[in-house]
Amino acid sequence: MSDLKPAVLLATLLMLFFSVNAYVTTIHAPAVIEGQNAGTLTQFTLNLTPGNGVVQIKGPAVVDQNTLASAQTAAAYAASFLGLQEKNYNFNYTISDSSLNVSGPSGGLAFTLLAIAGLEHRQLAQNFTVTGTISPNGTVGLIGGIIDKSNAARGGGMRFILVPYTSNGTIESLLYYISQQINNIPAVEVANVSQALPYAFGEKSPVPLTINMTQTFNLGAIGNANVSCTGCNISAFGQLANYTFNVTMSEVNSLPSNFSSAKQQFAANLNNYKGLEADGFLYTSADFEFLNFINAFTLANYRNYTVANATNLLDNISSYCDSLVMPPLTTQNYEFAIGGRIRQYWANITLANADQQLASEQTTDGIIESVYTAASALGWCKASSELYSLASSMGGSYVDVSPSLRSAAAAAVNKAQSLGSGLYVDTAVRAYNDGDYPVALYAAAYANAFEKPTPNYSTSQLYSKTLSNIANSTNGTWPSQFAIQSEFYFRQSLLSNGTNRTSYADQAYTTSLLASMLAGADAQINSSFMISSQPAAVSQQLTDQISSIEQSVSQIYVLLLVNAVLLFVVLVVLLAHILPSKRRSRHR
Repeated sequence: MSDLKPAVLLATLLMLFFSVNAYVTTIHAPAVIEGQNAGTLTQFTLNLTPGNGVVQIKGPAVVDQNTLASAQTAAAYAASFLGLQEKNYNFNYTISDSSLNVSGPSGGLAFTLLAIAGLEHRQLAQNFTVTGTISPNGTVGLIGGIIDKSNAARGGGMRFILVPYTSNGTIESLLYYISQQINNIPAVEVANVSQALPYAFGEKSPVPLTINMTQTFNLGAIGNANVSCTGCNISAFGQLANYTFNVTMSEVNSLPSNFSSAKQQFAANLNNYKGLEADGFLYTSADFEFLNFINAFTLANYRNYTVANATNLLDNISSYCDSLVMPPLTTQNYEFAIGGRIRQYWANITLANADQQLASEQTTDGIIESVYTAASALGWCKASSELYSLASSMGGSYVDVSPSLRSAAAAAVNKAQSLGSGLYVDTAVRAYNDGDYPVALYAAAYANAFEKPTPNYSTSQLYSKTLSNIANSTNGTWPSQFAIQSEFYFRQSLLSNGTNRTSYADQAYTTSLLASMLAGADAQINSSFMISSQPAAVSQQLTDQISSIEQSVSQIYVLLLVNAVLLFVVLVVLLAHILPSKRRSRHR
């Protein structure tokens, strides 16, 4: 018996050691149920025991390797954060839902908070949930599915949700705002573990996220636009700017009360842009209004955040865009007609992307992003409609485009294609293949200005090249309007410091480059014009619509013919049945 005493004593000491150092703590964590556009609220439990650094996850049917790696990173960071050795502990995580196939690293912050709580023998608050990846230095990274996760948090009675910090003006910040406003659960942004801990331990109360829809420009110090314009229809372009303002304001006014904060900011923005318009920055004001339209439309259509509703919305926008027909080119209207047509191309390509995105989407976030994408297309088509309307009222002599423009367009499109693929490159290629050579030239100019990186110039070099481009871009409505926008960014750069100064200088240079390239495109288009006594040949767009109508008429004709034959057969059968009956009646 005496030989057993040391062993019993050792076992007792080990049990005492484990009971003192083992600790169990829990946290709520949302997950996305892929393919169902829905979320679920799970419970993560950590059973921390003395050990040798083992990290494991139990509970779900399948645990992805990324998820396990995230838990391992969390354990390592938590121990380091507290000045402890990870190798002295075993981190035994359990996820409550056994039906889940858990994948992805978005539970990283939850794993980390659990590990810190376990190592400190503290309990986490149970009135919140958390999502976000974790990096080895404790930074919290972006995740997906915030709408579905927020829905799950609301269903589980959570008071708030911790989310990764994101920059203002991003689609992620818009999604956070939407999730908060439609679920009435504050989305609290945290950039790292240190920021998350006070909320996790109940030491700090959540404050609802406040979205910032305001663009920060020194509008009052800009002054009036100085770029002169030769051969420009400023009055018509002013109508376009005013139309864009009205369309955007109408969308803003339709926002429901749960988006009142955004609504107020949009309205303030639009009033500022009206001031820009009065100062002569017509395209700049319309451009900023357009960006506000996209955000406002996305919020206003929050009831369409389902696959079926979003599909219907995209179909309606597509039908509207397809109904627009560019008027015949004349010596007076060609810039407005081409400007409308290029936006119609942008819209069609963008809608195709939105359709593709929607078809493969697994979360409600993706559905909203497809609505956001479709909003861009709708905005372009509305602008296209107004440009076509303005072009139709301008008069001038009808013109045909010389075959020589084809080779010029081919050279510009080939140069654009060397940049790869993108909206402007794809537009240039499609327009060229459709025989819309003026549009192809315009699209190639956009591609060569916006789809290649800005050269590594110093700020002073950017200024010099910008001013040179502006000086060469005063002939034509579109070139001069982009030259004026370049002037706007140039002045913003002069009024700014640090990274903003460089960023505005880049924008000024890129926009001036587009202005210069459009001026060159205008010169080529003008030189190719041949005066005609009648409208130019029917465009490919109109040809397609006529062909579609002819097909519909043919289908109706065939249907009528089939119905007529069936009716004739029915009549013959009836007559065959009635006549013998009458004969039999007479013989009686």
